[in-house]
Amino acid sequence: MSGRPTRPDWELTPLEGVGPLRFGMRLAEVAAALPDLTALRRFQADPASRETLGVEFASGRAEPAVYAYFVDGRLFCVAADAAHGPQVTLWGRRLTGCLPPDLERFLGHAHTCEVVDVSYGPRGNPGPTGSAWWCGCRRSPSAW
Repeated sequence: MSGRPTRPDWELTPLEGVGPLRFGMRLAEVAAALPDLTALRRFQADPASRETLGVEFASGRAEPAVYAYFVDGRLFCVAADAAHGPQVTLWGRRLTGCLPPDLERFLGHAHTCEVVDVSYGPRGNPGPTGSAWWCGCRRSPSAW
């Protein structure tokens, strides 16, 4: 046994939310939905827009677990930290820790089957067109 705490499993529902969070929630509602996490810091998430607020939620060890992003006081985006945050799945497929080429194939297959239309965001991350979510890829420190 590794001694690491069990991480929650969250299901992503496009245009609705992820895990206990629903798009459109206010900050107080998000904080209440994450009782095991503490709002560690607030930051201006978009340098071009003062209306975009980012809030970093962390575990008791002060390790970032979830980032919540708000516009006009309403939740519009959630990012789960791959190393410390919840395990996120979409349609039963684990997204957290998924290799970028595998994720691209998964979304490409969903596109081919006409489940979603896939496009790429400004940073080259794939995601369903018009779905209000994008897959962000980054290297885990344990992979270095």
